[in-house]
Amino acid sequence: MRAQAIDEVAAAGTHEGAIERVAHHLGLSNSSSAFVVINTPLGDVQIRRSCIHHIVEKRQDARERYIQVAVDTLTGPFEVWSVAYTNDTHRLAFIGVYEAKRQMLAIVTLESGKILWNFMQCDAKALNKHRHGELLYKRYEFLPGKEKGHCHQ
Repeated sequence: MRAQAIDEVAAAGTHEGAIERVAHHLGLSNSSSAFVVINTPLGDVQIRRSCIHHIVEKRQDARERYIQVAVDTLTGPFEVWSVAYTNDTHRLAFIGVYEAKRQMLAIVTLESGKILWNFMQCDAKALNKHRHGELLYKRYEFLPGKEKGHCHQ
């Protein structure tokens, strides 16, 4: 049930370069563009240029490499979970699974509209710990009387 792997983009050498690489792939290269809107199964999500700084700040992760995977996860997620955080905020966890070593988790905050807060790549086992809260969306359906693992999409 995994989606076809999506090619990574090249890693940037600097934090500023990573911001610009993500902005470019989102169509935010023009500095006058403050955000783009991505249509998801749960409605529109904004990706703000101002949030890119936070997404790519951990340089050892080079998260800019996964921008195309993150957008694909938002537009065609495997699952979406509503998660309550300890600081009384709620977020959506968009989970993308791929025929690749790395999977995708995209976090959308709900505090002032639906805004992409972060995305990160991880292996499938690590991704499972993010599958909690209320399941709002799944792109699969198990058929009655079928063994687990046999599904209908």
